[in-house]
Amino acid sequence: MGYLIIDLDKCIGCGKCARMCMKNNIVVENRKAKETGAGCIGCAHCVSSCPKGAIQLAPKDSKDESLWDSIKKDKMFDGRVVSNDDIQELFQAMDHGKGRCEFVVLQGEELNRFMETVWQIVKDKEADTPIVKEWGEWRDKNDILQPNPVLWEGSQVLFIFADSADRAFIASNRMLAKGLELGVRGFHSNIIMTAAKLDPDKIQAYFPRCSKELYMAYVIGHARRLMEPAFKPMSKIKGLFDKK
Repeated sequence: MGYLIIDLDKCIGCGKCARMCMKNNIVVENRKAKETGAGCIGCAHCVSSCPKGAIQLAPKDSKDESLWDSIKKDKMFDGRVVSNDDIQELFQAMDHGKGRCEFVVLQGEELNRFMETVWQIVKDKEADTPIVKEWGEWRDKNDILQPNPVLWEGSQVLFIFADSADRAFIASNRMLAKGLELGVRGFHSNIIMTAAKLDPDKIQAYFPRCSKELYMAYVIGHARRLMEPAFKPMSKIKGLFDKK
């Protein structure tokens, strides 16, 4: 079983997914995307970059967790919110003031309302999407001691709007690299981006000042101490998971 579900009828062979893949797990052959079998870390960059919505992450066996899954379940955040000053440093690092991207952070009650909108959009996928089913079960239990299975212990989401998927990808890696200096972690939310593809108008309503296209959504927070940072600068990240 592969790591991805690729709808070949939707795929146009543009190659954006292959350029975004940090593990070199995707190639384009005969104008169709194809997995190489190199492995998948579940970052979902390919899902977000596909202009036709042709890619989904394949459901995983409960014993087959990606690095991202294990990080989130190991309490990747320490509970503190990222300060406005640190957020501005992230924004500056991501675009260098060139105006090629737009960035927004939602938090507090605004984020709660947003996530309720996301739920209303994706809830019909509960039967065939494990994470949506888990989210629904968490909502039914209403156990405040258990973290939201979509946000985990994060209380802020950073959104990247850009002119192209490539620019958004570059901005996200600059953000992750800068986060190492600030003690800030982040993981990409496939569920939020799924909602954005299913009902873009409802999602865009939360960002009236943004004129570019939404490509990525990262749950962010301060990393717990005594844990190795989850992300490396782009010069290292491609080989981070390669076997020695």
